[in-house]
Amino acid sequence: TSNSTHPAQYWSGPSKYGTVIMLLNILDGPATMSFNLTESPWIRAGRQYSVHDLWTHTDNGTAVRIFTAHDVPPHGVVALLLKDAGDEPNGLYPPCSVWYQCMDENGTRIDL
Repeated sequence: TSNSTHPAQYWSGPSKYGTVIMLLNILDGPATMSFNLTESPWIRAGRQYSVHDLWTHTDNGTAVRIFTAHDVPPHGVVALLLKDAGDEPNGLYPPCSVWYQCMDENGTRIDL
């Protein structure tokens, strides 16, 4: 939906190669933009993802839970392809990808 007061800054969608994520800087200056991976319905919680920049054709490491793009130009777009790279590493805190949905093995909520 269109919202001129609070325009969208993130877009995600499936492709046959993985999940495409776009970060849209709506500001008049450069911005650091972070994207919680589990906000995309095509990203699975508890997984890590390899990150490929679709504009520069470079591999940009692995994202776990959050991806941050630095110095996104004014009104610029960062276009990324994320591919599943396996389970997220052990020992992360909080112990689940979506902190407010943390559940113990017996189904009780974990208060963080």
